[in-house]
Amino acid sequence: MSSLAELAFQARSALRWSMPAFKRLASIDEARAACPAPARFDALAARYELTAWSRCCALQDWAESLYVLDVLDRLLPTPLPPGRALDVGAKNGAMLPGLVTAVARGCDAVELDAHRRYLWGSTRRVYGEAMARAFPECRFISGDVRALEGPWALVTWWLPFLTPAPLEAWGLPARFLAPRELLEHVVERLVPGGVLFVVNQGEAEAGVQQQLFEALGLPARSLGRIESPLSPFRLPRVGWLLTR
Repeated sequence: MSSLAELAFQARSALRWSMPAFKRLASIDEARAACPAPARFDALAARYELTAWSRCCALQDWAESLYVLDVLDRLLPTPLPPGRALDVGAKNGAMLPGLVTAVARGCDAVELDAHRRYLWGSTRRVYGEAMARAFPECRFISGDVRALEGPWALVTWWLPFLTPAPLEAWGLPARFLAPRELLEHVVERLVPGGVLFVVNQGEAEAGVQQQLFEALGLPARSLGRIESPLSPFRLPRVGWLLTR
């Protein structure tokens, strides 16, 4: 399985040509109509400028970014120090509008498997790059976060891969299972006073995350279960904050 995953990863990383990013963009009114919690939508729209999202977001992008904005609006400490933000494991950039809007600064989004291809021939990369172009000073980066030097004032990390199971589920080579090295790399590149915001899927994964923080002597604060009326996700989420 590992050798097949390696071959598949190498193949899609080499074949970088992509069809354009095809999506049906949704207006702010359409997004509100589809929102499961319109009162919270209205509260966020009153505080933040969301109209730019219509330039790059389909309804699914709206759902994921609204969730990110809701969570960061309530849980992210302020003020953050000066500097850029980074989202690790950004997939196709669907959460980037929520991050950019929450922190009002330039943001990087990095995805290891950015050349993964949809059935219609488009890759995650072209979707992420299109999303980044919609916002000033934003970049979608294809590659391993360990190749990036930062520094960053904020790093968000939704569902880091801490065990073999998620890599196997996504068909990624086992060599990318390096939670300790990845966490050390990111924390070392936070500016003084910079913040790491981590979200795990489920209590078991959060337990592994806690053990990793403790093994590295990192004083992360547990946020417990993260509840959101805007969550499009079925499984519970557990959060952590670490200030350097």
